[in-house]
Amino acid sequence: MEAYILVNIEASSESWQIIEAVVKIEGVKTANVVTGQFDAVVLVQFSELDRLGKIVEQIHSVKGVLRTQTLISVPSPVRAGSVMPGLAEEEKTGSDTYSDR
Repeated sequence: MEAYILVNIEASSESWQIIEAVVKIEGVKTANVVTGQFDAVVLVQFSELDRLGKIVEQIHSVKGVLRTQTLISVPSPVRAGSVMPGLAEEEKTGSDTYSDR
């Protein structure tokens, strides 16, 4: 499973140093400084929710991290190349007429 963890960093802290510490945490795949409401976004992979909780705790232990918000990724039921599996071809392409079912 995957999750994105949005991170707020203390204004006096060096964002890049915090990111360097975060990427060393087991389960962290990428970490990037971003602009906007949050200061960094971290992509993590985990097999159990307990492991995700431990990753978040480790991120919080990094000096300069103020708070986080975790967004668990929900896999899409739609496969590449298919708008909606199981629909007739005219429905996939957006035809204006649909048969009653």
